[in-house]
Formats: sequence, structure tokens, C-alpha cells
Amino acid sequence: METAGQNAKQVMEENDALKQLIELLNQQNMKEQSQDFMGVFWYVEGMQVQLAAMVDELQGVREQLSQMQEKQPKPVTENIMEKISNLQEKVTSLSERLTAVRNRLVETATQAVNAFKEKGKAEMCKVLQKGISGMKSMLSGYRECLVDVMTDCEKTANQIDSIGDELKQIGNSVSNVGRLLAGKGTKEVSDEKPGVGLTRAVNTPVKKAVENLRKKIDGADQAFEKLDRLSARLDAGKEAEKGGRVSVKDKLSQMKEKVGQQKKAPEPDKAKSKEECL
Repeated sequence: METAGQNAKQVMEENDALKQLIELLNQQNMKEQSQDFMGVFWYVEGMQVQLAAMVDELQGVREQLSQMQEKQPKPVTENIMEKISNLQEKVTSLSERLTAVRNRLVETATQAVNAFKEKGKAEMCKVLQKGISGMKSMLSGYRECLVDVMTDCEKTANQIDSIGDELKQIGNSVSNVGRLLAGKGTKEVSDEKPGVGLTRAVNTPVKKAVENLRKKIDGADQAFEKLDRLSARLDAGKEAEKGGRVSVKDKLSQMKEKVGQQKKAPEPDKAKSKEECL
């Protein structure tokens, strides 16, 4: 486990590497490129903070379940505890994937600055393009796992709802047997049976997590757009230095066409992809 001192050292090293790259890009009249690069970094950092908050919230649910175990049906609490624990582990794995992306960003920044010092601007751009390619691949894997976790979270929410409905139905049935024996008609039970309130309370943060994960998928798509734009601007700058007139808009159009062609290609084994997310 990392100590506070190690974390502080890492942050300082990251800040120094990023600061050097941003200053260098601005000096080379590449302000838009520097903004796109930092935009991706802030996205990753922001997502890590949000995922950490989600993990803490799920931990709070587990603690709440532990405290209520004696007052609630044991099979219900154990079932829900297992589901929440699995979700917590999967959300934690998402954060770990983002840590790898963040490390790649900082590593790319360091390598780009060194490349400029040793071989100049063209080599720096080459290093940045290579880093972008690696980050896009890592973000793609993160997004796939994000979708899988959101789907699992949604499934868990539905299962918890079903448990609550079943407990409520059992309560109605038991009460109505007595009414039928007494010659009275059936009716909905007003008193809440043990476990029903628990499922409702626990499911509130789970359903909230589903919505948050859905928003994070949109955020990942925006990060891809920033990387595509950064790559296109680097290419456009390279062409301009050679005397060409390729615009950023043209480069983005070319990249979108390439992505479209890749989507038409046979998809890889999705089962294998899902195993990597777990």
C-alpha cells in the first residue's frame, strides 16, 4: 500500500512532467494541443475521484447491511451483501484501469519533452502520437469494462427490486390466508414486512450508481474526441511544416472514416473481452 509520502511524491513528479510539456507546447505555438492533452488528463483525474466516491458509497451500504443483519432475514442480507461486494470490486477495477491511463499520460509527457531536447519538434510530435495511440487502446478497454459494470449494476438493481417484491408478496399472502379463513376478502398489507424496507434503502445508491456509470460512458467518448482532435492537430501541424494544407477538420474526417471501416471488420471474441474486465 502506498504511503501519503509516496503519493505526494508521485503527484509532484506528475505535475513537473506535465508542466514541462505544456510550457514546451505553448512555446511552440501549440496551445490547442496542450489544452487537448491536459483535457484528457483532467478527465482521467476527475473520473478517478468519482469512482472512489462510488466505492466509498458502496462500502457504506455494506456497513449498513452488517449493522442490520440481526433485524433482517439472514438469506436476504447475505444475498444483497454478496451482490454489493461484487459491484464494489468491479468499480475498483475500473479505477485501476484509469490509473494505468494516467501513468501513460505522464510517461508520454516525459518522453515527449526528452525527445524535443534531443531531436527537436518533429520527434516530440512523433512521441506524442505514439502515446495517443496507446492511450486510445487503454481507454477503449476501460470503456468496454465500464459498459459491462454498468450492465451488471443495472442487473443487480433489478434483482434487489425482485427480492423486495417477493418479500412483499409473501407478507401479503400470509396476511390474506388469515382473512380468507375468517371469510373476509384479500387486501394489500399496509405494514411493511422485514426485508422490504432494507431492499429499498440499499437499492437507492445502486440505482444512482447505474446513472453515474452511464454518464461516465459519455465522458469516455468525450475523452476519445479530445485524443482524436489532438492527433489530428499534430498531423496538421506536421503537414503545414512540409508545405501541405491539410486542415484539422480534414484530418478528423479521415480518422472517422478509418474508425467506421474498423467497425465493419469482424468483432473480436467478446467473451474473452468480458473476462479481462472481471
